[in-house]
Amino acid sequence: MPSNEESVETKLQRIAEKAGSAPELQFTSLFHLMNEEMLLGCFERLRENAASGIDGVTKESWSICSNSVKWF
Repeated sequence: MPSNEESVETKLQRIAEKAGSAPELQFTSLFHLMNEEMLLGCFERLRENAASGIDGVTKESWSICSNSVKWF
């Protein structure tokens, strides 16, 4: 990661702090945080025995097909 970019975790922490300290603040879009780094980070932190999503996809099946997909 380039040194001039914050990690996704740092960005999310800053958003959480802002939301806590300024409840009147409205976030219009957080989509810019959705990138391959964030998706892979979430996937890596997912428990091995986690329930499948609403689409029925398990962590194991997602890991198999995600290797062949270019996300962004």
